[in-house]
Amino acid sequence: MIYDTVKNLKLYSAFNPAFDAIADFIEKNDLKALECGSYDVAEGITAGISEYEPGAGGDYEAHREYHDLQLAITGEEAIGVLPLEFVADSTGYKPDIEFFTSQSADATMVALTEGTFAFLAPSDAHKPGIKTGSDKIKKVVFKIKV
Repeated sequence: MIYDTVKNLKLYSAFNPAFDAIADFIEKNDLKALECGSYDVAEGITAGISEYEPGAGGDYEAHREYHDLQLAITGEEAIGVLPLEFVADSTGYKPDIEFFTSQSADATMVALTEGTFAFLAPSDAHKPGIKTGSDKIKKVVFKIKV
């Protein structure tokens, strides 16, 4: 997992060139003005914009074929993050997502606030959508093909 601010996205391009493509997409688009939906960013990268009211979060989830880069556009939420080996009781793998109903360790809580992002690898089980302070969050989840 990487947790940082959007202004530092390009610092991670040596780690994964998708960071440059995502930074370019953000520079060219007013994320606050974009409607909820799916957008093509570059080959192997899509952006899904959604707006909702955070709550208790659901089950932990993990992805096998994609990295997630979750960025808060407005509002805030917390994301619980655990190494994949600390979650159990899979509900079954579906195309690119698997949910887990139990955990054997406490999660690291990441505060996703306006302008911050969390980069989550396939080995990072995560539970987004946990209410912190705001009633609504608008965020974008960039799906990056492994």
